[in-house]
Amino acid sequence: MDTTLGTRVSSLYVFAGREHTLLFDVGVDGTAQKDLVPYLSRMNLDPRDIRWAVISHADVDHFGGLASLRELNPDAICVAHRLDAELISDYATYETRRAREFRRPWGLDESPEGLAWTRSVTREGPVDLAATGGERLSLGDGWELEILHVPGHTYGHLAIYDPRSRALVVADAVLGEMVPHADGRPAFPPTYRYVDSYLASISRCEALRPAVLLTAHYPTMPSDAASDFLARSRMFVEKVDEVVLDELDAAGARGLSLQELLVRANPRLGSWPSQGTEVALAFPVVGHLERQLALGRISAWQAEDGYRIRSLR
Repeated sequence: MDTTLGTRVSSLYVFAGREHTLLFDVGVDGTAQKDLVPYLSRMNLDPRDIRWAVISHADVDHFGGLASLRELNPDAICVAHRLDAELISDYATYETRRAREFRRPWGLDESPEGLAWTRSVTREGPVDLAATGGERLSLGDGWELEILHVPGHTYGHLAIYDPRSRALVVADAVLGEMVPHADGRPAFPPTYRYVDSYLASISRCEALRPAVLLTAHYPTMPSDAASDFLARSRMFVEKVDEVVLDELDAAGARGLSLQELLVRANPRLGSWPSQGTEVALAFPVVGHLERQLALGRISAWQAEDGYRIRSLR
């Protein structure tokens, strides 16, 4: 089920079995009333048929509509990974630990307009079942869906695998080389956060060899397109590593602030707009900086405007 998210598409997924129905992601506040109800009606279903609402991860376009769904079905069981559950059930925690996580020590904050939007589209609710990955949910007649833990975009990102159809629904667990507008133009960079976990999740998706790959913001991909998408996702990670280290090498001993690094790296990494995408690019770039710090290839020190980073190569 495709919903509109500004100039982009955001997809939710419904698995309707003989006994139970599962909804994967709930969209933003109001999505249930605006988009889900008519979609279910066309399938001769009702929101009260939903037994499980599985939240892929702690971003507002995936969990912000939880209270909207609960207005239609108070008995729906909300499932999320235990590592993302607190952010999903409490907006203040989400804002501090996710939307504004780069304020300290990196000196970069989300814009007031961005924060106003995330708050306006979110009415959070409690998580009923904290998953860890590996759980199976039965829809009836022997049809079971497997919950997978595929971290990298967040710590607790979940996916759904259907062994019967070999369909893999990953939401934002894998993000290609850009996140598109509805017309395919690049909107902003891939916002994976934890590099090694992200690469491991890409490898796990490849090992499943899905017959179809389903995401939150990209068209449906049959097996060949899915393989290419997963390969391009890995190649983008390698490109970010190269560009980050190259820019730090060029900066010399003075180093760069995160903001300066983002300005330099943004036009080298993709054709999305350079203005207004800095915070989005900070997610992968900070992940790469943390990785290189752990490997001893760069150093960081506190300055007035946040961390400065320089190469040790």
